[in-house]
Order: sequence, then C-alpha cells, then structure tokens
Amino acid sequence: MMSQQRLFSTLLTVGLLTSFAMGLGFPEVLSKGKQIAQGGLPETYGSQRFAGGEKDNLEPLNSYYRTLGYLKDKYFGDLDSDAKLTYAAIRGVLRPLDDPYTRFLDPELYKDMQEKNRGEFVGIGAQLEPDLTKDGYVRIHKPLKGTPAAAAGLKPFDVILKVDGISTQGKDTDDPQKHVDKVVKLIRGKPDTPVRLTIRRRATPKPFDVKIVREPVEFEIVESRMLDGKVGLVWLGEFNELSDTKMDRALTQLEQQGMRALILDLRGNPGGTLDAAQEVASRFLPRGKNVVIIVERGGDPEIRKVLESKHNHIFNRPGHQIPLVVLVNRTSASASEIVSGAIKDLHAGIIMGTTTYGKGLVQTVVPLRGGSAIAITTAKYLTPNGNDINKGKDRRGGITPDMVVEATDEDWIKQNDVQLKKALELLHEKIGYHKPATGAPSQVSRRR
Repeated sequence: MMSQQRLFSTLLTVGLLTSFAMGLGFPEVLSKGKQIAQGGLPETYGSQRFAGGEKDNLEPLNSYYRTLGYLKDKYFGDLDSDAKLTYAAIRGVLRPLDDPYTRFLDPELYKDMQEKNRGEFVGIGAQLEPDLTKDGYVRIHKPLKGTPAAAAGLKPFDVILKVDGISTQGKDTDDPQKHVDKVVKLIRGKPDTPVRLTIRRRATPKPFDVKIVREPVEFEIVESRMLDGKVGLVWLGEFNELSDTKMDRALTQLEQQGMRALILDLRGNPGGTLDAAQEVASRFLPRGKNVVIIVERGGDPEIRKVLESKHNHIFNRPGHQIPLVVLVNRTSASASEIVSGAIKDLHAGIIMGTTTYGKGLVQTVVPLRGGSAIAITTAKYLTPNGNDINKGKDRRGGITPDMVVEATDEDWIKQNDVQLKKALELLHEKIGYHKPATGAPSQVSRRR
C-alpha cells in the first residue's frame, strides 16, 4: 500500500493544481490509517498571472505560497480562518476524483466516525439509509431500540426534510455518502440538547415536526431472539469493534437454547471495518478458505482467510452444521457484502432478499493534525470466487441473492416482513418443523 508520506505528497500536489481556496498548509499525517469497508468548493480563477507560474514550469509548493501570500496581502474582503481555508483546500483536492467514498472528515465528522466504530455516540439513535430518496432527502432505515428516536415515535422510511429548520435536500444525489454525512452532522450534538426534525411520512397528509433530546447512545448493533422451531435470528446493524464479540455472545445464547437453524439479518447494514467483516464471516465459513481478496494499487492482492479462532460454534463442527439463511437488501453495503458474498461463494448458507448496494471499494482513514482525517479509496475487494461487485456508472453491482424475495415500502411500514417469513418457511422445511395449529401440541418431525 502507498506510504502515508507519498500519499499525502500526491494529494498536496494535486490540490495545488486544482484548488483555489487554501490555508497555511496541510496538516501533517499523525498515525497509520485504518481501513474501512465505506467535494469540494466551486473553483474560481482570476486573470492575475504570477511570475514563474507558467504552465510548463509550475512548481506546486512555490505557487501555493505565492497564492496564499497574494491572498493575504491583496484580497479585497475578509478571509476565513486558516483552518477553514485548509479544509476547503483538502476538499478541493478530492473533488476531481469523482469518488464519493474518498472524502474529507472535519474534526466533528471524524469524531462521529470514531464513536460509531466504538459502538457509541451522542445523537438520537436512528439508522439512516446510505442512498437518498429520488428528490434528494435522507431516509430513516430504522430507529434503534431504547433510543430517543424510538421513544419519539420515528418509523422506518420516515424522510427527514429539515433539521432545526435547515433543509436536508441534497443537490448532488450522485454523491449520497457526502450528503448523508452532512445530515448526520446536523443531527448529532452535545448531550441533553434538543434537535427538531421535520418528517415526511407516508399516509400522513402533511410534514410534521418532532423534537428529540440528544443523548449518549450505545449503538446496539446486535439483536437476537429465538423463533418458532428453534430457528435463531440475529440482526447485525453494523461492523465495528464490538460486532464480533456481540455476535459471539448472541450465537452462544441461541445455542444454549437449542438452536437448529439460523437467520442472519444484514438488511440495512451499511458496512464498517474490514477486520470486523473478516471476524464475523469466519464464524460461518470452512477453515482454510478465503473470506475476501483485497486488490491494491498495482494489482497486488492481499487474501484475508478464515480465522480459525472464530470456530467455536456449531457452524464449523463436522457433522453438526446447521442451515443458515442470510437476509440482504439494497441497503446492505460494503462489509455486509463481504460477508454475504463469501457465504454465497463458499455455499455456507443461502442468501435471500434483494440485490445489495454494490460497494466493493476499501477506504483507508488517515488522521490529520487538528482532529480531522481523510478517507481515501486505496483498494477494491473481490469475493472468494474473484467477483467484483462494485457498482459502476451503469448502476449495476452488488451481491445477487440465491433466492430473490421482494419487500415493498408498504410491507415495511405495516411491519409485514415477507423476507423474514420466507426465510423462516425455508428453514422450517429444511429441519422438518411443522408449526402446530392453534391450541394443538407442538410436533417436530425427524430431521430430513
């Protein structure tokens, strides 16, 4: 992988050639970047020609300092703070890349990302969808249990029109990640402070306001329960530092209750860290197999294999494997696609639902001085069979389910989970369970 010094030098050079708004200098890289499996200002050019600035002899650093000095000495108007000018310059560096996943994180956004990776943050506790609505707004995927969002009555598919009176409509719907980040920044804040959301809801004639008090939220990323016929259900909301530990705990509890089959629900899971994806996937895959193939610049592959230390459940014990169904939908992205893609390729379970989001790129988060960071696409990943699932300009990509089961918005609103019902029906057939009639004693036929 490209060194941080070389990477930053390249960014600086490109930025000096493409950005107009610049500060005193770019912050120095502080520590090794972390991989995650997840714009700029309009440019203005004047007619002033600087000495020594001929196109063929452009010296980036020299031109940068000349531009900065000229601005500070001659600009007719007020200049922003050095920090704001620097942030604008970095955004200008990244804008020509036309990559929604390579982006600048100001100190507040970077702090939010770190908190999210640790499984805790200050906010309202609503999981947002990675895509925007057709008219450019952010939509709630689901409010998390026990959070201010749930207590306020927010529902799946509620559309956020405004935050504290500020419109959340995105003008550039081709860059949804950047816009979702902006809305998250508006919603987050200090503990015990109110935020007012203007909500558009289906079957409600007019938009309405909801006032919610921000609280420290522990993102309950794993929920589990036992369904009829001893079929376990585990919902995983994100891949962060706590995901594998909580997944391990949930599987242990279900096994202690006699689990005979499992549904792993990755619907709405936007992804997270590459390490967490490898850990979680390893719990369901055979030893010695590939989980994911990372292809870096230059084409050198890095193969992430199954971690045998995760083989402490019945999915990997010879003669004791149990049926597995993985539920996915169009908002299952990134690390979710690593897990579901590996399970599909290695025939470790059945993928059910609708085609996933199609994010097959890996970002490295590089912290910068001053508390900000840049997330830079440094590689792409392939499934174990070598499939590239990244969504291109033709909008095609993602993991295609083994069994396609569509669910409408109306199904979600009415809490009619047709995908979960189909998964349960399939697993009941595999384990030979027949749901008893009301009032009749339970009968379980022999396993087929």
